[in-house]
Amino acid sequence: MSEPIRIEKIIPKGKGLAKAVLARALELKLPFEMRNKSRFSEKLSDGREAHFFLPRGHVLSTNDILIGNDGSMIRIAAADQEIVTIASSDAHQLMRAAYHLGNRHIPVQIGQGFLRIEPDSVLEGMIQQLGLQAKHGLSPFEPETGAYGGGHRHSHAETFDSDYALAQKVYTEYEKPHVHGPGCSHHHHGDHGHSA
Repeated sequence: MSEPIRIEKIIPKGKGLAKAVLARALELKLPFEMRNKSRFSEKLSDGREAHFFLPRGHVLSTNDILIGNDGSMIRIAAADQEIVTIASSDAHQLMRAAYHLGNRHIPVQIGQGFLRIEPDSVLEGMIQQLGLQAKHGLSPFEPETGAYGGGHRHSHAETFDSDYALAQKVYTEYEKPHVHGPGCSHHHHGDHGHSA
């Protein structure tokens, strides 16, 4: 039995790799829950065991290429999973639904004329109250990862401490006295103009 391979490197969407090289990659289909993890193990289609040690906060997407410590290449694909599709030709209704779902910080896939979420009876009830149908099915789930990465569920309370610590660090860096070269003065509190 061969040694498990270790996977640490990601090439988003296989950028910069030739099609002939990409064609040699093994495909690995994963549901969103697994693509959202940084540490996990999976059996590859050739029977080998792979251990994944990926950067925290990165969500794997279809066509991302992962490189193993032995040079193996793995192409990620979103596996079919249970989903709920909210479809409508009324763009205003869909925007309202997207707003309310986004306000709950849950992963949402946005498509032409539809939104897609993971099954959740409370959210499905909310969707119906908005006058939309929530239809169950099986499909690949590729939610938006957001401007700041990630795509996981969380509440404001869970992230408050880390958000506050980050804000304090940025504020401290901003307020730190620093020295510029001769003839350059620097003003704080939002005025970042330089004068000679």
